[in-house]
Amino acid sequence: MKRFFALFLSLILLVGAFVGCTADPVDTQTDTSANASTDTEANESTSTQIKYEKPQDVLEASTHLVGLTDQKNSRLIVCDLAVEDWSNDAAVVWEFKDPRVNSAGIKFRYSEVFGGHVVLFCGGKGAGIISYETKKMLFYTTNVGNNPHSVELLPDGTFLVASSTGNEIHVYTAATGRTRPVQRIVCANAHGVLWDPTYQVVWAVGLNKLSAYTVSGGPENPRLTLNGGMVYTTSKSGLHDLSPCYGDPTKLFVTCEAGVLLFDKEEEKFSTAYPGAYYASKMSYVPGVGNYPDNVMAMTHVIAGQTVGQEWQMNQVTILVPLDKYTVRKVIRVAPNDAYYKLRVWIPDYQ
Repeated sequence: MKRFFALFLSLILLVGAFVGCTADPVDTQTDTSANASTDTEANESTSTQIKYEKPQDVLEASTHLVGLTDQKNSRLIVCDLAVEDWSNDAAVVWEFKDPRVNSAGIKFRYSEVFGGHVVLFCGGKGAGIISYETKKMLFYTTNVGNNPHSVELLPDGTFLVASSTGNEIHVYTAATGRTRPVQRIVCANAHGVLWDPTYQVVWAVGLNKLSAYTVSGGPENPRLTLNGGMVYTTSKSGLHDLSPCYGDPTKLFVTCEAGVLLFDKEEEKFSTAYPGAYYASKMSYVPGVGNYPDNVMAMTHVIAGQTVGQEWQMNQVTILVPLDKYTVRKVIRVAPNDAYYKLRVWIPDYQ
C-alpha cells in the first residue's frame, strides 16, 4: 500500500505541473449512456493536447482514486475509477467500516500534527480523523451539532465541522483531544468548508452564499471570523458542496440545486466555464464533486427515481472524461450493493 500510495502522489504532482481546470470547455460531443465505459470516438481537432480514443484510456493513463461515503454499509471507501466493474467491491482499494461512520462528509489530508495521511469524516452522530495507513481512529467527537455535512483539518490541527440543519460551523482543537468545540459560528445551512492556503481563509457555503473566514488565535485557541468583504451571493439556491479546482488555485467548485458552478476568486464571480460543464452545470443535485489535474471530473449525482435507500443516496458515480480539448464523455460506475452520498477526489492537497 505504501509503494502504491507513493506512486499515486508522484503521478498527481507530475500531471498537476502541466494542466489545470481552466482548459477550454467545449463539450459538443455527448454520450449519456449508463455503461461502465463508452466507446464513442473523439472528434478530430487541431488541439495540441493529447487525444484519447476512449474514456478508459484516460482513466488508465494516470491514477484516479475517489473517496466515498457508503451510508448503506456504514463505511468509508476509496475506489479506483479505472476499474470498470464495481460489483463485489472490485474497485475498492481502501475501506474503513464502523457504525460511527454512517457519514455525509469525507476528505483526505496530509497532517504533520497527526503524523501522516489522514481521512476526515463527519455525519450521523459524529466526526473524526482516521489514520489512512493504520486505520486507527485518532480523534472522534459526538459534539457536532445537527446534521454534520462537511469537515476540514487545518495545517495546525484545527478541526472544522459544518452542520447544515444546525446552521453552524464547529471549531475543535483536535490535537489536544478535546471533543467539545472551542467555537460555534452561525452559518445558515452550512454544507461545506475548505481551507485555502493561498488566501489564508476558510471558505464555507450555505443557502446562496460563499463566505470566507479568517483564522486567528493559534492551534490551542483558534477563532474564525467572517470576512465581510469576501461574501459572495449567487442567484442559484441550495449551495451544497465545495471543493478545490486542482490545477488552478484561483478557482473553486461549488455545487447547487442547478448543477456545478466554478467560482473565480480573482474575478469574484461564478460561472460554468470549465471542462465537463455541458453535463455538470445541468445536473439537479450533486452532493459531492471534484476534479483531477488532468481535468477528469467525478461526482455523485442524485437522479429522481434512481435513488437507493434514502432519497439522497445513489449506487453510482458519474465521471466526466475529456478525450481532447474539445470532447468530453460521461462514464458511469455502478456498485449494486452500495448507497453513496458525498464523494471526494482522493488528493490530499488543499488546492
